[in-house]
Amino acid sequence: MIKKNKWLVLLAIVLLGSVLRTPITGIGAIIGIVKENLHINNTLAGLITTIPLVAFALISPFASKYSNKYGLEKTLFYSTIIITVGLLLRFYINVYVLFITTFIIGVGIALGNVLLPAVVKKYYPTKLGIMTGFFSVIMTVTASISAAVSYPIASSNIFGETFSLGLALNIWVIVAFCCVVVYYCMSKNNSVSTGKVTNFEKTNIFRSPKLYTLTMSMGLQSALYYSSVSWFGQIMIDKGFFNAEAGLLLSVSQFAQFPATFLMPILADKVKNKLIIPLFIVLSYFISLVGLLYINTNMAIMVVIMILFALAGGGSFSYVMYLFSVKTRNADEASKVSGVAQSGGYVLAAIFPPLLGYVKDVSNWNSAMYILVMAAVVLFFAMIHCSREGNIIEN
Repeated sequence: MIKKNKWLVLLAIVLLGSVLRTPITGIGAIIGIVKENLHINNTLAGLITTIPLVAFALISPFASKYSNKYGLEKTLFYSTIIITVGLLLRFYINVYVLFITTFIIGVGIALGNVLLPAVVKKYYPTKLGIMTGFFSVIMTVTASISAAVSYPIASSNIFGETFSLGLALNIWVIVAFCCVVVYYCMSKNNSVSTGKVTNFEKTNIFRSPKLYTLTMSMGLQSALYYSSVSWFGQIMIDKGFFNAEAGLLLSVSQFAQFPATFLMPILADKVKNKLIIPLFIVLSYFISLVGLLYINTNMAIMVVIMILFALAGGGSFSYVMYLFSVKTRNADEASKVSGVAQSGGYVLAAIFPPLLGYVKDVSNWNSAMYILVMAAVVLFFAMIHCSREGNIIEN
């Protein structure tokens, strides 16, 4: 990497990581306000978080093609424009507008999700563990800030209730605009490489068994994460916590991901027995989810439960992102594998938030928690398989 550009690249990673979760995570802390304002039930409320996942599933397979055609940096420039426009339009609070603009935002985020590991592979090929942990932490920290500030902003009544809600949902448009500027600067100095068709482009990657278990790993860890973003706040309120306490607990579940998010890729670089990583992740998920079944208004214990869930969530996310880079041979292959795995994974993940909302409507939250417990167990076996020696795509 050219020395004079290293700070620009680092800033680009920080800014992009800051807008890949925040437009979605802030919704969970104020889902009750959103439901009341729009007069919708739990099933429809769950769809608000599911819509971006549908966009991820539809767009992710094409991210590497766009990157090859327009260039990695220019594609990310376009993605940040899409996110910015979607956030600006979402200030108008209306059921249809909220759903449509959230989908638009999801399109932009999908490109960023897929191509951010490729950026790391391109600019930091010898520091995959550290840099994967770094951008994963940025995503985690900003997501926790989004969850923490959403309720205070929404209830502040700045220029009226409707504007306050719009501000809570879309305040990250400021960072998104900064992203546009930075990626524009990066895209000016990068050209699209054209050449012969490579052996990889001729390879049928769908013959790889690891691709399917990597896809399942991506999907199930996303399902657990976005289910928590959608419903943990409401679950806490139903358990007897105040709105502010529920927002705080949701923020803890985001912010406490920090150590596992950063350290997991570094640990994965060091340990020989990769079984340790899925075992730690699933045990943490299992203990925390079982705790959610039986603990009610004990704030101290609930904080511990949220921390355990956060460690599992942060660790599983950054570990899967690490696999996209370390189990591929170059940036093009990383973006291709990442695109396919994220597409299939988000199809799977998209089922969970509305499913849990429906289960709550017809039964109770405990029944919904059992679904997440089963998802964590399946995740364990999927992670073990795709962690085995060798690349995702074998010649």
